[in-house]
Amino acid sequence: MKFLLFLLIFQIHFTFAQTDSLLIDDFNNFINVSADFYTSPLRFDSDDWIKLSSVVGITAIASLADREVRSFSQQNQSKFADEIFKIDKYYYIEFVGASIVAFYGYGLISENNRIRKLAVKLTEATFLATSITVITKTVVGRGRPYQQDTQYSFNPFTFDNDYNSFPSGHTSLAFAYSTVMANEVDNTFWKIGWYSLAGLVGYARIYHNQHWFSDVLMGAAIGYFSGEFVNNHN
Repeated sequence: MKFLLFLLIFQIHFTFAQTDSLLIDDFNNFINVSADFYTSPLRFDSDDWIKLSSVVGITAIASLADREVRSFSQQNQSKFADEIFKIDKYYYIEFVGASIVAFYGYGLISENNRIRKLAVKLTEATFLATSITVITKTVVGRGRPYQQDTQYSFNPFTFDNDYNSFPSGHTSLAFAYSTVMANEVDNTFWKIGWYSLAGLVGYARIYHNQHWFSDVLMGAAIGYFSGEFVNNHN
């Protein structure tokens, strides 16, 4: 009896030791990926600078159409569209956070390393995209479309939500999450599905007059490249 009790205690201790080790490894991986992400401009080659310049250039050009896109979205609303574009209320922090916790918990309990690592990658991608977005919002201080008639109204270095339009946080978060999920399965329809969801979130922010078109484009770029960085990180 004492021997069986000893085996049980040993097994519990061994299980918790394994779990602690995994938690530490995953946290270290999160720190390493984050550090590599923030220092990556120091390692940019010509192709990387071309990509960055292209994103900035396309966003600047797209801003010329911001007012027209806003007018179109506000003039073409319906009950059916209202239901579809409620997606930005559901595909956001609550869903992302709950799903990550569920994936990670299931991965630990079932000893499914793929699901556990997926949760870690989702955490990394969404954190990186969100942090870059928040910093940019604060520095740029762009007025939201419901607040300003012109897309070129700025109040830099502010935490005022009315001047935190650029880029779209909902869109960057959705694209970061979708980019990691899309990479998990090598199936065209699976990938189209995830990117379509993220795209709907982006347009929903325009539809609800919370963001300009160029806000959404930059948010999508930040989310996508954050997700791809995590996907390709060794």
